[in-house]
Amino acid sequence: MTPEIAAIDTGLLLGPCPFRSLPSAPKDLLDLRRRAGLERAIASGFRSLLYFDSLMGLDEDLQAYEALADWLYFYAVLNPEFPQWEKGVQRAAEERQIAGVRLLPALHHYSLNERSVQQLVRAAHEAQVPVNLMARVFDDRIAPRFVEQQVSPLDEVAAFLHANEGALVVLSMFYFSELKTLAVDWKKSPNVYVDFGCSKPNVASLDELATWFPIERALFGTGAPFYYWGGSRLGLEGSQLSEEQQRGLLADNARKVFSWD
Repeated sequence: MTPEIAAIDTGLLLGPCPFRSLPSAPKDLLDLRRRAGLERAIASGFRSLLYFDSLMGLDEDLQAYEALADWLYFYAVLNPEFPQWEKGVQRAAEERQIAGVRLLPALHHYSLNERSVQQLVRAAHEAQVPVNLMARVFDDRIAPRFVEQQVSPLDEVAAFLHANEGALVVLSMFYFSELKTLAVDWKKSPNVYVDFGCSKPNVASLDELATWFPIERALFGTGAPFYYWGGSRLGLEGSQLSEEQQRGLLADNARKVFSWD
């Protein structure tokens, strides 16, 4: 399947994975780009997600995928309780290949109510750096049992969004059921975007998406190659969303968020 609409995948998961082998060598990603019709993509490597020093993991990813730098970008995964988060925000503001900063409380085990979280988000906002809040890495049904993944409570997520209303925040890896029950008035939260590609989207959920969420703030990250990219795209292509809405969800909205032409 080669999609007709070019896409910007905002959620690749790649690199050396301790749980299974992934086809994520540069040549594999070039093949993925062709098959998925990717214009650009933003990734997180498992080195960044799982290393104690996530910036060291980021540096290894940037070096490993240097040949793909014309279209492949990365999130800087930051732990607000780790002393180098200020450096990560600064790098995201200065380095072209870093599209934003990513928070992962599910694996780093901190509360979104912590003062350090607010400081990090404030610093990112002042530097005009997008902040991604990743709910989880692993599907709850198949999460490795020896990884203690603690998804943030939804009331904590809502409080986080309310406390950081001015910041540009992207939510990813939340399920549709979680997003629909989140105590947030999406229409009054113009700086909050949601990546729906890994939210278990099916045709029915995508058909009703526009009834409760502003389509112009929807993004599409698939989690490839850790997750299969084609399922989400098939759901989108089979939905009743107009071609204009699909183009926005697949690419146009991401260009706005990340200031890409």
